[in-house]
Amino acid sequence: MAHDRAHVSIGGVPVRVDWSFWLLAVLLGYQAREGWLLVAWVAVVLVSVLVHELGHAFTLRLFEQRPHVVLYAFGGVTFGSAPHRSRAESIIVSIAGPITALILLGLPAYLLRDSSWALQSYDRYVVVHDIAWVNIVWSIANLMPVLPLDGGNVTASLVGERTARIISIAVAAAGALYFLETGNQFGALFAALFAVMNFTSLQQPSGARAAAGSSTPSPVTLADIGHGDDVVARVTQLLRATPDGPSRAGAFQRQLHLAGRFPEAATVAQMLYTDGRAGRQQAAFDAAAALARAGRPDEALWWLDRAVDEGLRNGPLLDGEPDLAPLRSSPGWWRVRQRVP
Repeated sequence: MAHDRAHVSIGGVPVRVDWSFWLLAVLLGYQAREGWLLVAWVAVVLVSVLVHELGHAFTLRLFEQRPHVVLYAFGGVTFGSAPHRSRAESIIVSIAGPITALILLGLPAYLLRDSSWALQSYDRYVVVHDIAWVNIVWSIANLMPVLPLDGGNVTASLVGERTARIISIAVAAAGALYFLETGNQFGALFAALFAVMNFTSLQQPSGARAAAGSSTPSPVTLADIGHGDDVVARVTQLLRATPDGPSRAGAFQRQLHLAGRFPEAATVAQMLYTDGRAGRQQAAFDAAAALARAGRPDEALWWLDRAVDEGLRNGPLLDGEPDLAPLRSSPGWWRVRQRVP
């Protein structure tokens, strides 16, 4: 999101690395590595997880989404700017991460590990071995049918979330028992944690549905609505009639944007900005992005200024956001860009 400040932008994808990522990477290698080999291990983990997540991110870009990546204790997560539009899109994005890491890092390192170059020194062999192990073993493990792993997301796309969570509990529990028997306490802890997470999530939906009842309004989709004044009227009704109106209007705004209906997407973003309950920074940024794509650079820059006024401080996002590309040749671009670190 626009308000998440990235540490770096890679190929236009904002990336943030949480402190918990560094902590767990060190803990994973602490007993087996020391000195500079421990530093090398942390670097291997960083690059490997980053390549994995960028595999997701660049695939999302193919589906016209605006991804951003966060690395944290459990590895990483890649956020899109809208829900997946189809089952096929969800599956392709999910498998893109582990496949990318496997092909770009895992298999080349595996082929290199017994070469004369790798065997010239012990340290070099260890680093190559670590690259192969992380990117082959972790990629395969990521494809297991356990939520929130990528394989679990594929399973959810195929059989539904509830069934996928039941499968996740069974597979994670079996994995925990296996790791305990083989003496891998760390693996057993992670597997047990996944089992508990899925069991807890499995209990939540039924209670939430019961509380909502049959009176919960259905989501607004493009099929429900026409153009122009119809959009304004429906969004006005959403904002006034339902407690979750701003979040539902925001989801609809993203649908309009992805469908190429940029003037209407900008209108909804401006309405959300005026309403204010969903956060004015993101609404102003979305209005700027939609207006830029609509070929209205002066208005887009005005709204980008509003986003900065509301606290936008993510320079890499501005530099890499594809929707803002039409603005970067505009005379007013650098005036706005210089306001953001």
